[in-house]
Parts: sequence; structure tokens; C-alpha cells
Amino acid sequence: MRLVGCVVAAMISTAGLGGTVGQFTGHSDIGEPASRGTASYDTASRAYRITGVGRNMWGGSDEFHFAWKRMSGDVVADARLDFTTSAPPPGAGGYLHRKGGIVLRQDLDPDSAYVDALRMGNQQMSLQYREVKGGPTRLIWVNTSRQDSVRLVKIGDFAYLHIAGADGKLRTAGGSFKLRITGSYYIGLGVCPHDDKASETMVFHNVRVTPLPRKWRKPHGETLQTVNIANAAEQTVIYHSRRPIVTEGWSLDNRWIYFKSGRAVLRATAWDSATVDSTNPGDKPAFAHSDRQLLRMAELGSSKRLSPDGKWVAYLTRETIATAIDSDQEVLLKIAPVVNGLPSSMKASTLVKLWGNGSSLPSQAWSPDSKTIAFVSRD
Repeated sequence: MRLVGCVVAAMISTAGLGGTVGQFTGHSDIGEPASRGTASYDTASRAYRITGVGRNMWGGSDEFHFAWKRMSGDVVADARLDFTTSAPPPGAGGYLHRKGGIVLRQDLDPDSAYVDALRMGNQQMSLQYREVKGGPTRLIWVNTSRQDSVRLVKIGDFAYLHIAGADGKLRTAGGSFKLRITGSYYIGLGVCPHDDKASETMVFHNVRVTPLPRKWRKPHGETLQTVNIANAAEQTVIYHSRRPIVTEGWSLDNRWIYFKSGRAVLRATAWDSATVDSTNPGDKPAFAHSDRQLLRMAELGSSKRLSPDGKWVAYLTRETIATAIDSDQEVLLKIAPVVNGLPSSMKASTLVKLWGNGSSLPSQAWSPDSKTIAFVSRD
């Protein structure tokens, strides 16, 4: 019996807080959750089991359990993600937002700059990020029927999410952005229940975290995304393609957005990338009318678009100077309220920072109800 016990102990390596777990040199709680999380590695199945406690990974501060190792330079990380804890009841804190996945952080402080590729409680994938230490968290939703496998890639200052298609193969999901993680960083696996009175357990299979092979190149493509102006912290990937994407307009009920990619003429539900199909005969998108004189008078950036209700002007600008945006670069999508008949740049707010150009804000960007903006980002 003593020999059997020793063999079992050797097969399952469960480190104390901060000890080695499989390929990861440490594991620890981020923030101050109500109780400690745990991490273990089963050498037989090569699976990691992580239990996390914490209120959230959001806003300006995080609470979760993290198994990590130090790295620098470009990296590719793969994992298969499986919740083992039963889903919380509807209305509970973690019902929609319990989460676990691949996490890359500048440091182990709760307010660290970071990016992660997560499986969420509402069966969506997300790419979350905090651009600077202590700053707000932003999120890009990616709806997919395959939530089990994920890949996070860092190439230079860019982060890319890859998800499994219907054939099970990983592909670029779109919604990439520029994030400045400098020097060495921490990368590994994290789990959070989004409820400080509960714990969440996830098992990770096929975990592979390695320096990026030399043969890898930055992906090239375009992504159609939407953002609700009342909740700028969250964006949704609608469609990703290697071909140019041109939006055609919206349905009058604000549900569908029409666009072209290559020769295909498609429509998609504005907040659900899992619903993309060919347009039906007779479908006619709504076209927003703009006050061209007002837009000419507006001292803003490029690609100015007046909302259908006339209350907002969306536009693109650089972070430092408001000049024409001809080539691909980091640009800001902003909105300015119309005050006394003119847009007020002094009251403008940034919705999204993206990699794109002057065509990233299409002429038919606004939904008919003036609540949602469609835009196109570049990989």
C-alpha cells in the first residue's frame, strides 16, 4: 500500500502555493480573494487542474488564481479548456462571466497590464486586455460554436486570438490590437468564478507555451466589429476574412448588418458572429442620411459620420495629431456630441483603439437607432 501511494503521489504533482506545476514555475492568487486557489498537474493525462476564487478579472483590478512562468519576446500558447464546475444558476455572479484560459501579464500585481484568451460562462470566447497598469479593462467578444480550444499569440506589440472552426482547426478570430508588454512577462493559465463566495475549476489539456517559431508571420486580414456607444468597454467580432470587408448598411430593426467580403454578399446579426448568412432576395439595408454641411464644419479627425438621430459624430483620429489617416496605423475611434448644432471635440470620448486606416469607419457605420457603430480593424 505504501508503494502504491508513492506511485500515485508521483503521478499527480500538486505544488504548494507558489511551487512548480508541470511546465509552470509558480502559481499564486492575484489580488486578495476570500480564500486560496489551487493548481495541480497530472503527469499521466498531462492535464492541469486549476481552482480559482475571486470577484472578477475586470476594471482596474483582478482576483483569480494563476499558474505561470516567466518569458520574454514573442510567444504562442495553446490549450483546451473544460469547465468541471457546474454552471451557476441564472442571475448568479458567475452565470455569464465565470472565466478561465490563457493569461499573459506584465507582472503579478492585481492592476497589471495584461491580455488573455478566455472561455466564458455564457459559452463565448473573449479577448480581454488592460493596456496600461491601473487602466480599465476592455473586452472583445467572439461567438463560436467551439469554445474548447484556444490559442493566444504575441507578435511584437500585437496580440492575436485563435479559435477552433467547425473542422476543429484553429484559425485567427480577428479583433487584434496593439498592446505594449515590455521586457519579461508572466504567461500561463488562470481561472476566476466572478463571485467571491464561490470557486471555479477548469481542466486544461494540450497545453503548449513556447517561443514563437521563426516561420510564423503576422496574420493579414480584416475584421468587422461592433461597439455599443453606451458600453465602449466591450466590442464584438462579427466577421473575419483575409479579403477586404465593405459594409452596406443596417436593417431598420437594428438587428442585421449587411456587408461584402470578396464576391460574397452577407448579413450578420449585429451582436452574434455565430449567425452569418447570405442575404435574402429583397433585403434592403437602411442608409443613414448625414448633414454634410455640419460635418464639413466639424473640426475633428477623419471619416466623420453623423448618427441618424443627429446627436453624435463618430470619427477616426490619431492619438496625437488629427490629420488624414492613409496607411495602416494605430487609430482611435471617437464620438463627439453635437452641441448647439456643432460637434464638441472638447466633450469627445474614445470608444476603441484599433489598428486600421481611414476606411476603418464605413459610411454606413451607425445603426438606425444610433446606439451601435460598426467598424473594420486590420490584423
